[in-house]
Amino acid sequence: MTVEKAALDIVIDAVVDQLPADAVADPTPGTRELFLEFLAVSLGNLYAKMPLPSTLYDRTMMKIITSGIDDGEAGKLVTRAEDWMRLEGVVRAAEGQKAYILNRPSMAVLSTATEAGTLGEVLERVARTYAEQKTSPALRRNVRQLGAYFLTRLGRS
Repeated sequence: MTVEKAALDIVIDAVVDQLPADAVADPTPGTRELFLEFLAVSLGNLYAKMPLPSTLYDRTMMKIITSGIDDGEAGKLVTRAEDWMRLEGVVRAAEGQKAYILNRPSMAVLSTATEAGTLGEVLERVARTYAEQKTSPALRRNVRQLGAYFLTRLGRS
């Protein structure tokens, strides 16, 4: 059985075919990629503790995500990412604390069933892997894709 390409995939293919060869994406993760990684790991960390409020991350997770950028930029990234997640309604701040809880739309997306368990359970395992410092470059790339997937699903709700 053949799977038909979506309209967006057809247009993307046409655009990519017209790009010069030197327009290949830089393999070094930029701010957006690191944000997506932070988002995915934070969601896994919160999912593991639902319904109790918790911090988004621990230092070990952040050291892995922000490795390769200076401390000042890392601090800005973490602060802005945390603010964005709260302001965009991905998480709710616990009353008077610097702790967060997942809201209903985020829980709905994280409850998406997959062959490996729910998306939240997979991200919970990812967060544990980061906490244990057992990541690889391939895992980190794939975690960023899960962060992007979460945002596309959240945007539909």
